[in-house]
Amino acid sequence: MISGEIKRFLRDDGMIKVSRSLKELSYRIFQTREKMTDGLGREPTLEELSQEMGVEKEELVQAMEASGEVESLYRPIHQKEGSEISLLDKLEEKEHREEKILDRMLLGQLLEKLDGQERTLIYLRYFAEKTQSAVGKEMGISQVQVSRMEKKIIQNLREMTH
Repeated sequence: MISGEIKRFLRDDGMIKVSRSLKELSYRIFQTREKMTDGLGREPTLEELSQEMGVEKEELVQAMEASGEVESLYRPIHQKEGSEISLLDKLEEKEHREEKILDRMLLGQLLEKLDGQERTLIYLRYFAEKTQSAVGKEMGISQVQVSRMEKKIIQNLREMTH
């Protein structure tokens, strides 16, 4: 009785919840693969496993992936000069890269809606990183006018995104 409960716990209460049917299919795949490897003298292909078991290839792949080892997101995957890079760091990098791409696309669409003078002002202030005084000189207006225009443009851009 106790050993059965322990086996059930280990089977059903892993780190990641996987349905019992997937676990059972995974076990059947393991058994069938062993049997076919002995018979063929090599690992069976996915197609051969699918035909032997009468199960769609997609289901087999899903069950095999679900039975894989669980890895920690904090496991170091690279170490250089005393600093470690974890799997989580790489995932976050990808997310940030995708966010940046989406932000740039949105910014491009918003900037297209500005008139020429507004677009020039925003370009000089935020892309060329010029001061309000330098922008004013280049555009032939005062620093105060640049400040007011910039504030108004930014407010309009915020309203367009909400």
